[in-house]
Amino acid sequence: MLKTVRLMFMILIITILTACNNNNQETTEKPENKKVEESQKTNEDSMDGNPIENSKKIREITPELVKDIKKILIDDASKLWPSFNNEDKQILLLNPSNKMAYLINNQKTDIGPKDEVIEYSTDSIKDTQLLVMPFQLTTFNDHPTYVFNLEFASDIISGAGEKAYEIVFKFIVHEGIHILLQSGESAEGLGTRAETYPEDIDSRYYRNEMYQYLKKAIESKNKDEKIDQIQKAVYFYELYLNSNKKNKDQDGYDNIEGMATYLESKAYQMIKHPDASAQKLNELTAQNIIDNFIPADQGQEEVLLMKMREFYDIGALAIASAVDLQLNEKTILTASPLGLLDSEFGSKKAEGHENIKKVNNDYYNAYNNQLKSYVDDIASKQKDDQYAAVRIPVTIQNSSAMFEDMIVEYQYKGNPAEIQTTTREIILPDTRIKLNKMKSLSIEAPMEDLEDPTKMNPNTIMGYTIVFVPKKDIEFSKDKLLTIQRDDLLIFDAKYEEKDGEYQILMN
Repeated sequence: MLKTVRLMFMILIITILTACNNNNQETTEKPENKKVEESQKTNEDSMDGNPIENSKKIREITPELVKDIKKILIDDASKLWPSFNNEDKQILLLNPSNKMAYLINNQKTDIGPKDEVIEYSTDSIKDTQLLVMPFQLTTFNDHPTYVFNLEFASDIISGAGEKAYEIVFKFIVHEGIHILLQSGESAEGLGTRAETYPEDIDSRYYRNEMYQYLKKAIESKNKDEKIDQIQKAVYFYELYLNSNKKNKDQDGYDNIEGMATYLESKAYQMIKHPDASAQKLNELTAQNIIDNFIPADQGQEEVLLMKMREFYDIGALAIASAVDLQLNEKTILTASPLGLLDSEFGSKKAEGHENIKKVNNDYYNAYNNQLKSYVDDIASKQKDDQYAAVRIPVTIQNSSAMFEDMIVEYQYKGNPAEIQTTTREIILPDTRIKLNKMKSLSIEAPMEDLEDPTKMNPNTIMGYTIVFVPKKDIEFSKDKLLTIQRDDLLIFDAKYEEKDGEYQILMN
């Protein structure tokens, strides 16, 4: 269960967070009697990157989001997936920047009609934890509620134009699938998603072949040809699975992210094509996934999947094939997608594509050079006497972060760690710490004795961020307080102690 909580911190490319409620706090909020115009006023100074335009766009699309999300995740949830039923749950969409909140299916009849939309000003919401977490399942007005903070979707719509609505809609559905449909237990025992240096070039080639053959299976109109292409995909799946232990450890991610990706695309097609048959919806969904392919080798042959998208796109296309061939829905929901296709149809030796193999080798040789540079930078600072290590505790309420670069496995003093470049704010009892595109190490705290993470205090330490800072940039006061003022790191008057060769920031 503890692994599940930590893995939920890593969902999607822009956030790390916990899906569990902070101390399971229950709140009852009553809407203020404010006009729509007042509750949707924009706080333009609170968002990064095109803040005015992003905020305006979020405000513009929110009414449609409210209507469509209610239809998909509440009214038509069982059409999205047969076992999906959220009648006992609420959905709350927030945007503190625009001071607006929508409870899209109110269940507390003493504050408004059941199943109706209740509008709030975020100023009226007393539980401030709701306003700083990207998304979570919590208790709101005495009912289990999926809360999604639209502010965390604002950065990804910069320059998106007409696709802004699709991006945000899919984001909400994707995380809703993780939280409301998938139990999370399937994440137990899965390996890290962090990069390993050096990258296994053969594994990346096998994955790209899997994608190509699955794509051909989707595009084929003949059942025998579909199965033939699936068997070829499974051939490369078997090669991939047996290449190294990490591939086997990560196999379940194809289901976790593939299912959420498949259903976010299906949900969008349900909105666009409300009268489509189940078979047609599956075809439209698969094509939508293919159409959103983003090549890693842009400007070249444009045939390689971005590595971070493998779990999403390969898993989703395999699930689309399983649905197309009418495999058992309960099994599809939880099984490894390629493993399921393997058990149903077996494998057939495939020659592969020489152009993909060459492009893959060239791309990942260069990729490994980049990984080496990334790792060497941290390693050199760790050894440099001109730098000091500062250890910052990260609590469950400070678990959200914006990733600016790859995440890479690392060994720090004999312990597993990850190199990350993040933008985040860490709020401690006596200070606030801000990282701005700061390269750092992330280390998990030992928590084996905690049996129920959903009941953890918001100040429970989930891990540590370790930054390496030039010693000349660190100021010490006579009261034993530490201050660092840099473009990438701000720490003011933090309590600390020197221990194990580090300046360790204290919680109290």
